[in-house]
Amino acid sequence: MRSFNDIQTFIDVASCASISEAARQNAQTPAAVSAAIKRLEKDLGNVLFIRSTRSLRLSVAGEQFLSYAKDSLSLIQQGVAAVQTAVGEVTGTLQVSAPCDLGRNKLSEWLNEFLAQYPHVKLKLHLSDEVSDIYSQSIDIALRFGVPKDSQLIAAPLFLNNARILVASPEYVVNNGLLTHPLNLTQHTTITFMRFGEVFKEWRFYKNGAVQKVQLNCQHIVNDGEMVRRWALEGKGIAYKSYLDVIDNLASGQLVHLCPQWQSDPLPLYMMYADRRQMTPVISAFRAFIQQKITALVG
Repeated sequence: MRSFNDIQTFIDVASCASISEAARQNAQTPAAVSAAIKRLEKDLGNVLFIRSTRSLRLSVAGEQFLSYAKDSLSLIQQGVAAVQTAVGEVTGTLQVSAPCDLGRNKLSEWLNEFLAQYPHVKLKLHLSDEVSDIYSQSIDIALRFGVPKDSQLIAAPLFLNNARILVASPEYVVNNGLLTHPLNLTQHTTITFMRFGEVFKEWRFYKNGAVQKVQLNCQHIVNDGEMVRRWALEGKGIAYKSYLDVIDNLASGQLVHLCPQWQSDPLPLYMMYADRRQMTPVISAFRAFIQQKITALVG
């Protein structure tokens, strides 16, 4: 696959704007990198870089080829990963970050099955409701709720139809009455999530194109998503939780979905990672496995 390696070298040189720097980052000699570029230019019949003694920049042909090179190499790498996964070559260390509630009550069980299926995989699991830094922490992929804010990260969708919903225990409903309108939340005890010291005390709801914002008194505040759900199960108040987190509790009758005629904030689940080249066989297998589990769970 020498030509694919040459394409990767071209992408690296374009990113660094330097043959010597691209060589240093890939533990190669400048001569080897330069030779790879010359081979690719010969295959394409075009000059890809304009060189001088002090600078290097993409030619017009190089600029045109760069986006195609990135896309094609990504597809090849995904194809290689898929083939290797299919023949059982799934090994290596999987470093995953996930929210606390999802991690403890869904992902832990799923990961047990995944590791049983792929016994040569080592796992490092980081559970936190804080937003993990993929760039600085030892994390390959992060499972995150909500629309991604970091445009430099790659977001692979796992469950786009997830949303926040209002829930409470049957005991709470019996003792405090059934909530029939979001505005009436101010008359109820609420359980509110907090992150980085910020309390999410404004809940939003949507119906027939109208937006209803409710400012809460926030009687119970916690920075752990699992505790929000636990307190709701214990009848301490009304929670605004991810549907994926409470789907089993709704099915068992432990929690009641309140104001179901109102839509609420979307909360899609994504698998986040920094570079398409990270899509190794183990990560590819993990994504497919989790996608299958979520599909089976939500129907």
